[in-house]
Amino acid sequence: MVLGDSSGLLPDMPNGLTYMLMRPLAIPLALAALGLGFVLWRFMGDIPSVLGMGLQVLFDGFRHGGRPAAPAVALPVAYPVDAGVDSIRAVDPGFSTPAFLAEVQRIGGLVVAGWAEKNLANCRSLMTDTCWDLEAGQMTRPLAEGWRPFARTVTVEPESIVAVRSDAGTDQISVRLRMRFPPGSGKVTRGRRIGEWIEDWTLTRSRVRSSDTWRVDRMNHVAIHFERAA
Repeated sequence: MVLGDSSGLLPDMPNGLTYMLMRPLAIPLALAALGLGFVLWRFMGDIPSVLGMGLQVLFDGFRHGGRPAAPAVALPVAYPVDAGVDSIRAVDPGFSTPAFLAEVQRIGGLVVAGWAEKNLANCRSLMTDTCWDLEAGQMTRPLAEGWRPFARTVTVEPESIVAVRSDAGTDQISVRLRMRFPPGSGKVTRGRRIGEWIEDWTLTRSRVRSSDTWRVDRMNHVAIHFERAA
């Protein structure tokens, strides 16, 4: 049996010219493959969760007759300062801004004295649990040693109410305080003496039991003022 020429049945094998033509495309194709792989790796894992949220929203819509569900917890209402004070006075007629600022000054003096003595026991009832845990933790930090020797000379001057927030059960008042050192007695840092610093303290009290005492919930640092050391 004589076999015919089978060269037409075999596929053309790549030659050196084919490799030379494909070589410039290798790097772009590799980068495109890496980019596609990253996109699939980054987003494919989120698709089930997104679909789950969408199905949950659709199910809730059918269950509530197409109406969105009401939020479970109402957020505190942020009042203009005067309106906020009036809202507190409507519940507690004896409330006044001067008396409140005097109370903040008293609390501030006790806190500064506690820092100077490295003992905040007398301030425990004047702070919320969150504030107490934070201050008690800072008490043990060596960083605080830098200004503690000067704490006895610090005076606390509440300047004004800067924000009032209320919800159904709680009133919150933020107060701007100026903490001052006597002239020439502040801590010296890099050739400059700390003259004063400013903080915003947020105090909270039960709106239902207006006879409760105000307690410090947050102490936020705002600014620090230096003066040239002698």
